[in-house]
Amino acid sequence: MEEEDMEEEDLEAGIQSVDSLSRTGIAYISNVAVREKFRQKGIAKLLVAKAESHARSWGCRAIALQCDLKNPAATKLYKGQGFKCIKVPEGANWPQPKTPPDDNFHFMLKLLNKPVASKSN
Repeated sequence: MEEEDMEEEDLEAGIQSVDSLSRTGIAYISNVAVREKFRQKGIAKLLVAKAESHARSWGCRAIALQCDLKNPAATKLYKGQGFKCIKVPEGANWPQPKTPPDDNFHFMLKLLNKPVASKSN
């Protein structure tokens, strides 16, 4: 499903939140959620792609998120979108998910390519 093909109903199917951590040049996806009846339709991929687009427009060099270890489908989705699991450097001040303290997460990061300017003939 292409972003241009999304109908109004599809826009109500999911949600994403992305913020820029301007001091680091890294955007942070704090939430990606798709209503159950709309899952397995590529909507989560579109939401992540939209977040990446926002991050590029803000001049970010990377985008990050935290993924619940108990959600292997989400981990697979993000890895398929080019995210890598990395270790957060000691003392780094990254946003923490608002979850019980015993929940464990993968910290995932994707380097963003700069948009390529098209050449005019």
